[in-house]
Amino acid sequence: MELPDGFEFGFVKSDADLEELIKFNAVVHGDDDPEEIRRQIDNLPMLDRESNFHIRNLDNGTIVSAASAIPSVWMYENIPLTNLELGWVGTLKEYRRKGLARALHTHFEEILQRGEYHISTIMGIPHYYRQFGYDFILPLNRKVQLRIDQIPLPKDESNKSIVFREAHHDDIPNLIRLYDEHSRKMLVHAARTNDLWELQERFHREFEQEFKTIVLESEGRIVGYFRFSVHGTKKHTPQGLWLSVMESSIATFDDVLRTLQYLRKRAVEENTCRIDLVGPAVNNLCCVSQSLGGHVDIGWKYQIRIPNMPRFLEQIRPALESHLIGTMFEGMTRELAINTYKHCYILSFVNGKLATVKDIGMQEVDEYRTFRAPPNDLVRLVLGDYDTEELRTQNIDFIVSREMKPLVETLFPKRDSFIAYYYC
Repeated sequence: MELPDGFEFGFVKSDADLEELIKFNAVVHGDDDPEEIRRQIDNLPMLDRESNFHIRNLDNGTIVSAASAIPSVWMYENIPLTNLELGWVGTLKEYRRKGLARALHTHFEEILQRGEYHISTIMGIPHYYRQFGYDFILPLNRKVQLRIDQIPLPKDESNKSIVFREAHHDDIPNLIRLYDEHSRKMLVHAARTNDLWELQERFHREFEQEFKTIVLESEGRIVGYFRFSVHGTKKHTPQGLWLSVMESSIATFDDVLRTLQYLRKRAVEENTCRIDLVGPAVNNLCCVSQSLGGHVDIGWKYQIRIPNMPRFLEQIRPALESHLIGTMFEGMTRELAINTYKHCYILSFVNGKLATVKDIGMQEVDEYRTFRAPPNDLVRLVLGDYDTEELRTQNIDFIVSREMKPLVETLFPKRDSFIAYYYC
């Protein structure tokens, strides 16, 4: 890694290094909670101190640029995807435009390739990271915004079959069950182990915001849960406070309606101006809120890249094979060529099974022109965020022949995804 004269690359190794990094991030990321770095390093099993790296100014010995390589696991249907996230990246204002951020990314790329990760993600500033191959793909915080008066009042206060209470440690198995039930609706979701559930329920923080986990209990059985927090300040936010539900899993319409009525009561108690319900379109709480007149805000998106497409396609092989079952392509034997203008990937199917995935390099001959997808559009397709018609409308370079279109759409269907909080 090349650095300008007067700078030195290093890792977080000691307690003093960690304290200095936290102070640095408090300056660069003033709106965030820099203590989250300490929680992550001390508690997340896949994150160690040396996953946090920095550049020092040799003249005064201070950190002037830093980043973190944060491992996690996402799921593609039931298939684990290893993810390496570029997090907490920043440079002091007076040291920008010196190539320091690019040097940090070079080191991050070395970790990414060495670890053979399936995907890499960033929750960073727009446009800048496109130079490294990232683009906005999956939703980060899609939400439905609902005014309090849009929620109907309960008709009979005396007849309540649901008890709302804060979750405790013994509820975690049921929380896991409900989270998994909701996640089965998704193409891609974040894995959350029992250990991670316990960490999150110990700290009750989503980034810089404190939250509460509420369970719905009916006749001694947990039938739903949600997490909520209160955001904003009247001093700094013109619209005042709002109540945010960052995730939920509630099965029945009646329970969803009772939850909204409970949230209305809490919103009045907290003197909030609205309720935000975060989740995909297939989330029941979001769906009912939208039907009540709530406004959909698409929010931010994860910036994602797939560093090695053949490796990714090999990993999701079971899902691709399952997508063929029960369709006109069940049991097929044929090749599918995916031309990205830079690479051509050949997927060879034998009796409905994906036998091989090969990269045969750049190809310009007619044989490989029936399905052409620019690299980032291919990522959008395989992660289910767009269908072929949407991609064609947005980018004329996306081309799929009429003959090939049914197979492409069978293998890579458009489906909702939702990445719930996966830190501590």
